[in-house]
Amino acid sequence: MKSKRIEILFYSTGGVIVLLAVLVALNFLVGAVSLRADLTEGHVYTLSPGTRTILGKLDAPVKVRFYYTQGAAVPVGLKTFAKRVEDILNEYHAASHGRVVIEKFNPLPDSNAEDSAELDGVEGQLTNTGEKFYLGLAIAFLDRKAALPVLTPDRERLLEYDITRAIAQVTEAKKPVVGVMSALPVMGRSLNPMTRQQPTEPWVLVSELKRSFELKEIKLDAKKIPDDIKVLLVIHPRDIMEETEYAIDQFVLRGGKLIAFVDPYAYFDQQPDMQNPFGGSRAGQSTFYRLFKAWGIDMDMGKVIADMTFASGSGPRLLPTLLSLNTQALNMDDVVASQVGTLLIPFGGAFKGKPAEGLKETVLAHTSKNAMPVDLIIATLSGEPSTRGFEPTGKEMPLAIRLTGTFHTAFPEGRPKPYGAKPDQKKKEEEAKEKAEPQIKQSAEENSVVLVGDVDLLTDNAAVDVQEIFGQRVVIPRNGN
Repeated sequence: MKSKRIEILFYSTGGVIVLLAVLVALNFLVGAVSLRADLTEGHVYTLSPGTRTILGKLDAPVKVRFYYTQGAAVPVGLKTFAKRVEDILNEYHAASHGRVVIEKFNPLPDSNAEDSAELDGVEGQLTNTGEKFYLGLAIAFLDRKAALPVLTPDRERLLEYDITRAIAQVTEAKKPVVGVMSALPVMGRSLNPMTRQQPTEPWVLVSELKRSFELKEIKLDAKKIPDDIKVLLVIHPRDIMEETEYAIDQFVLRGGKLIAFVDPYAYFDQQPDMQNPFGGSRAGQSTFYRLFKAWGIDMDMGKVIADMTFASGSGPRLLPTLLSLNTQALNMDDVVASQVGTLLIPFGGAFKGKPAEGLKETVLAHTSKNAMPVDLIIATLSGEPSTRGFEPTGKEMPLAIRLTGTFHTAFPEGRPKPYGAKPDQKKKEEEAKEKAEPQIKQSAEENSVVLVGDVDLLTDNAAVDVQEIFGQRVVIPRNGN
């Protein structure tokens, strides 16, 4: 009954698929695109060095069709924003030495320009008086097209990112490769007659990411992260081996972007409880032991966060450990977190510690001051029992962070010894590996790592509602991400 009650609370809350898509996309391009909008005294954008690098690699014209309905019906605020869009497009044209060709259209009702907008996937909007207008972009390169169907001032801080990403999508011969490592069947699972495991569909998260990226599954016992992977997504590294932590360590030091979801209480990963003589189960746990120590941060694996301000439910169904975050808990000065809106974190953990020398911590999501860590044994309790003895810390605790700066290896003594190998065999294997690939001790340039203290937020159970409508599988996000 307790499990059912918790799942009902999950279903009443929204999902977080777009958050992860934004995190992965931003971390992929962050090495190429510095996400900043420099609004000077004429509202003229200065393109980032990364965007200029991408434009400098264009070997054929890219057409950007700018659809904007000019007329009195368009709200004044949108007219001002449209002028800023036109300014940044002119910057793209200049920075690309003419290889980005800007074509402007005024899609009035029943015009050829309106037909062109609809064919390009740019969507019409309605004013308060019911008049239709268009404000969007279509990007074309050879036979490939991408659209920004609706441009709004709400995403102005991401305007350069959106345009550059669209240009990268249509000009890239192949999709960027993102590695996915997990102890959970995020990529789906086939039928296993030996263990009687039933097949499962890939998580909606994976299906969404496949639209923009080529996903490559990386096993949890991997000894090396392939060189073609620029972003590594680690979801619940339960029982991760030292050799795999070393592989991730070297991946980050050579410039790879890491996004990791760890958890002191992964509710949707029920594991056999070896300490229970009656054969019960318990929620799985995951962390990075060596990496976290080297980075100067930690997470208490014996506690989850209870927050009375962001608690879900009410009365006897109040669940303080099922956090429903809003903009008050999100970093509105951060280009990623400011776009999330709301966020569900079930039984999550908080990060603590002081980042190691050379690293800077940016908090992306945090608790309220009316929160405290609670023991795992009361994590799923609701109502009055869940608040008994509640003593808030009086300070905000980080739930998701980004570390940036110069990273140093978590293995200063060298590559860890292979598990289970004989001493002589270990020595020979280590010598061969060191000759083939010397250890990196420090990142050559500044890098970034994103860490989130929860895994359940990514599961279909917590993130989406999947329905069958007229034989079609329809996925509906449960919040406003």
